[in-house]
Amino acid sequence: MTEEPTHLTTPDDEADDDVEGDGLVEIGEWPKIQAQVLRRRLETASVPVMIEWSGSADDRRGIVLVPEDQATFAAAVVNEIDVDDEVSDDSPHAYVARIEEHLSAAAGLLDELRTRLDDLENDGKL
Repeated sequence: MTEEPTHLTTPDDEADDDVEGDGLVEIGEWPKIQAQVLRRRLETASVPVMIEWSGSADDRRGIVLVPEDQATFAAAVVNEIDVDDEVSDDSPHAYVARIEEHLSAAAGLLDELRTRLDDLENDGKL
């Protein structure tokens, strides 16, 4: 379900590499894989995204943040995803498209893990 954007600014806004601007807007909170899928969709639509993670390793949730000036567009992208999920399109093409989207998000997670592992190895912590 789409949530109303909530204005949020943090002291780290200026230091964040993924999102530039004066303020961030929270557009919602989702389980880890759904947050990653949403991140990919927003980035594909040229919307910078930051995700704040919460919860335990087994139950990670992501709070998705976007620049304030792109909040309306980002909310529309989220709404489009919600509508896509509600429409019962059982065609093989729709099924494959949903799998591809989830695999893309999983690939992004694997890339992040590989980068973290490489950093740990380079720092001599592994």
